Amino acid sequence: MQTKIWIIAFVLLLVACKGNKSSEPDVPEVPDPKGTIYFTETDEQMCNPERGFYTQKYYTTADLEDTVSVESIISSRDNSHVTLYLHSYYLTDYIESDIAQAFLDRMDRNMNALRAGGAKAILRFSYKSNHSLDDKPWDAKQEWALKHIDQIAPYLMKHADVIYCVQAGFIGSWGEWYYTTNYQQNPSKDSGYEKRWPVAERLMEVVPADRQICFRQPQFKIRYLRTHDMAVSPLTASEAYQPTIKARWAGHNDCFVSSVNDVGTYHNDEERAFWAEDTKYTLMGGETCEECEYSNGENAVREMEKYHWSYLCNSYHPTILASWVNTGHYDVIKRRLGYRFALDKASFTQQPKAGEKFEMRLTLHNSGFAAPANKRAVELVFVKSGEHTQKYVFPQTAIDPRFWLPKQSHQALLLCNLPKDMHGEYHVCLNLPDPYPSLHDDPRYSIRLANTNMWDQETGYNYLTTVTVD
Repeated sequence: MQTKIWIIAFVLLLVACKGNKSSEPDVPEVPDPKGTIYFTETDEQMCNPERGFYTQKYYTTADLEDTVSVESIISSRDNSHVTLYLHSYYLTDYIESDIAQAFLDRMDRNMNALRAGGAKAILRFSYKSNHSLDDKPWDAKQEWALKHIDQIAPYLMKHADVIYCVQAGFIGSWGEWYYTTNYQQNPSKDSGYEKRWPVAERLMEVVPADRQICFRQPQFKIRYLRTHDMAVSPLTASEAYQPTIKARWAGHNDCFVSSVNDVGTYHNDEERAFWAEDTKYTLMGGETCEECEYSNGENAVREMEKYHWSYLCNSYHPTILASWVNTGHYDVIKRRLGYRFALDKASFTQQPKAGEKFEMRLTLHNSGFAAPANKRAVELVFVKSGEHTQKYVFPQTAIDPRFWLPKQSHQALLLCNLPKDMHGEYHVCLNLPDPYPSLHDDPRYSIRLANTNMWDQETGYNYLTTVTVD
């Protein structure tokens, strides 16, 4: 009996202690400032630059007049939200000669068409679209590859604004660095890759410094870092977006969820771990290639989250894509490829006065798989009510959306000093335009936020609120 009494007393003591919160006082929540605005997120499929499903086109010398049309780009943009095109140029007829000027002129026309249509290019250059033993060589000798890179260099600089990224290419069938005639195929030692590095280094020189170069497997970046006395570790935030090999070498996986190792994309868990971290700040995209047990939609979404996918082919593999449609995962992937920013709330100076400081603090989140890979401008814009041509634009150079990573809440403090002659009612807007002057004022290249009643397609502005400046 005495034992039972002690047990009951002990239990009562535990309950009392659990209910006593005096030792762990609640931390009061800080209320939002007066006048805070709360925004509504939308699941709407929308068009945004530098992300999403892409359309692929192949170019050879068969028809040097064949170019992508502005009309088709606009139609795909309006109807399917396509803003990216993989333009794969096959230099089959120039393996041992200079690239014909007509071939280069067609590339020039294609880039102009993309700009006019509101899209950008993923570029790849290679020599063969097969690895048939009867169709060798599969690539050009190194000396010719370097000459060809020099030939395309002026066009890369001229059209830097509408280049999303450049896939390494030039080596191996399809430019994937595997089936190769003039380089050691699938070497096991780092030394076997030495002949490839001059091609990659020349690309680093001619591809615009603010654009990334994507390699088919993570081992290529890892091996280069290891053999050039660089730290073999994933990119960190402090290293990101610099004009260095470590920051600019990205990836593309053209056999996504197509086997246990994505058909040779990965050789071990270390390579998977490397890409999972490195792609927080570098591009990842590609296509599927074989249906298998790993290619179901649920696994695809999980893998895209892990490796921060930004772009995916909209036509291959058709069976896999169709299965995602059937299970409802296609719409999820389409919505989440790349970045997807949504505002949660905003607080701001409630009684703005001309000649004084104005502040606006935004809280937002990114429900996409990745952050933007290329630099993005941020502007706070005041548009005069009823006089839309009268506006004040305040660049926010301290804010970089490339660090608005997925699954995180982010705050952005926008600051400006209002002009002394600024009076009246103004619409306050957020603009996230392309920083290139040629695209800055084109609303098709501005980022649309995933909120309701916000987007102005005529200006590319995201409406936030209306204020009266005294």
